[in-house]
Amino acid sequence: MEQITSGVFVETGNLGSNNSIILADEGTVLIDAPHKPTDAARWRDTAAEFGETSYLVHTDHHIDHTLGNFLLPGKVVSHSVTRRRMAEEYPSWGYVRDLLSVIDPKGLDVMPKLALRLPTVTFEDGMQLHLGDVTVELMHLPGHTGNSLVAYLPERGVLFSGDNVCEAGLPSFQDADVGAWFEALDRIAGLDFEFLVPGHGEVGTKETVETFRDHARDLVRRVGEAARAGIPADEAADRIGFEDKIHTATASYAGYPDDLIEQFQRRSVLSIYGQLTRDRPHPALARSL
Repeated sequence: MEQITSGVFVETGNLGSNNSIILADEGTVLIDAPHKPTDAARWRDTAAEFGETSYLVHTDHHIDHTLGNFLLPGKVVSHSVTRRRMAEEYPSWGYVRDLLSVIDPKGLDVMPKLALRLPTVTFEDGMQLHLGDVTVELMHLPGHTGNSLVAYLPERGVLFSGDNVCEAGLPSFQDADVGAWFEALDRIAGLDFEFLVPGHGEVGTKETVETFRDHARDLVRRVGEAARAGIPADEAADRIGFEDKIHTATASYAGYPDDLIEQFQRRSVLSIYGQLTRDRPHPALARSL
């Protein structure tokens, strides 16, 4: 865990999303939950060292940002659609059990059945969490998902981007509105911050946003070239891939199964292809080509 500025601590070493702690006079705020139950148990103990947790904020509904929340304290906060999707679309226990058997076998002892805390505080466009000397601004910025949010600490110059920006490479596009995503990147780049805490990867700066945007544009360009060449979507998904440093194994932890990573990649390309070949693609998507 690294302290990046006064009262802000970030853990970037877990499989799954980055996890952060914001300290304030009137409690603490956690940003996203660890993916692995064993990591969540350790994170709970770490958070307890800083005092009472007031809120746990989820930047989207995906399993790598939410699965460990049953072990963490604080009121769960999210966009309203994140709550609905967690309630209605969350992976089955069979899927979770099979995944944990690969990435976190000991986690099955910590989590013998699916136990998920649904958000109890939700919003549509934005909201503020006031904790004495700290205000956490939550903004709905659809892109990586339709319900993605960012958390902003203007006084401390910190922006928590969720998976709208990743330093570790490109995340999945299978659930994305790609045109809205490019607009979200413009919004993020326009904010005043010194530190960017991405959804995955090391803490960065505004330059991280530009690097990520370049990688995303390159993928969209390659898919667009295939579509314009008349290559069918399934064939394009067979041909086009992108480096995945988010779900793959490291020296510290086991990664996702190769077939699941391949599925993410294929679905990402198919999603981009479908959005590019609509009768009226999103203007920001068309401009990215």
